[in-house]
Amino acid sequence: MAKARTDIIPEADKADGCPRPRDVYALVGHAEEEAKFSAMCDANTLHHAWLLSGPTGIGKATLAYRMIRRVLGGVPRTNGALDIPETDPVAQRVQSLGHGDFLLIRRPYDQKTKKLRAEIPITEARRIGDFFSRKASEGGWRVCLIDSMDEMNRNATNAVLKTLEEPPEKALLILLSNAPGRLLPTIRSRCLSLPLRPVNDTELRAWLAARSNVGVGDIEAAVHLASGAPGKAFAYVQNANDVLKPLERFLRGFPRQNPQLLHSISDTLALAKNKISHDLFWDGLQSTLRAQAIYAATGEWTGAFAPIALSRTPDQWADIRKKLDEMRLAEAGLNMNKKNVLLQGMMQVGAAP
Repeated sequence: MAKARTDIIPEADKADGCPRPRDVYALVGHAEEEAKFSAMCDANTLHHAWLLSGPTGIGKATLAYRMIRRVLGGVPRTNGALDIPETDPVAQRVQSLGHGDFLLIRRPYDQKTKKLRAEIPITEARRIGDFFSRKASEGGWRVCLIDSMDEMNRNATNAVLKTLEEPPEKALLILLSNAPGRLLPTIRSRCLSLPLRPVNDTELRAWLAARSNVGVGDIEAAVHLASGAPGKAFAYVQNANDVLKPLERFLRGFPRQNPQLLHSISDTLALAKNKISHDLFWDGLQSTLRAQAIYAATGEWTGAFAPIALSRTPDQWADIRKKLDEMRLAEAGLNMNKKNVLLQGMMQVGAAP
């Protein structure tokens, strides 16, 4: 019997349960943004730096790789588009990170600690200058993708800024960011901004249904909780048994909760192997509390599951959500016990105002 591999190195740009962005060829939504980039390619007026922004899972990296394949000479299926097929030789080399004119910058893996670094250090950012100082191996464009700028430390950011200020000829930098407002103004001003908007529910629902074998209820819940972010919706359906179903059981347990259920949920999600599910559960719970506040104020329900059977004012629901936000931040910042924090958070939802 073959032994399970234990030497697989984690990749900072890959979410657990989801494919690597460079392995994804289909993009849902963002047709206008694609058309804008494609038109500039066709007109040979491509800007040297692009800032793709939007929340986690919106499709930034997927779009970036479609841009990269096109610039490096991939042949699209459709004239003037970015739909390079996986069989294209350029696409295959980009996917394997074996293309000489493509550089990916992301949080590196530390061989000493056996963990991914918490940020992108300056040593990684210096690779960009070295990369662009060389001639293109195939005589065309050289492309660098930074995934993401939010994870760069200050020194690394300053090194990137130097390249942006003095861009070499036929050099393209693609920067990804979840929170572009936090980037240096000098970084933003030197990039052509491409903010990605949420994908509409109808398009997202059809896309999910074609890529998963979960039930309709799980797809609907994922669409509601993802807020237009395909990657997040896909993560929810991939973790339906660990996130969506436990979250629904918890929410429908009001007005009186079963303590055993709360302990079971928090025990499972506190396991190190369930970090992605743990974070998705928190996101779903906080999204539900936001929907509860709106429901209490307007009578309109926008949540993924049925409303919580508790009578609260909009301000009371908002206060509960604020408390959970603070608890979650404290857990992350102080390395608190994940089980206890999540358990207390769930109990806080049902606590007397």
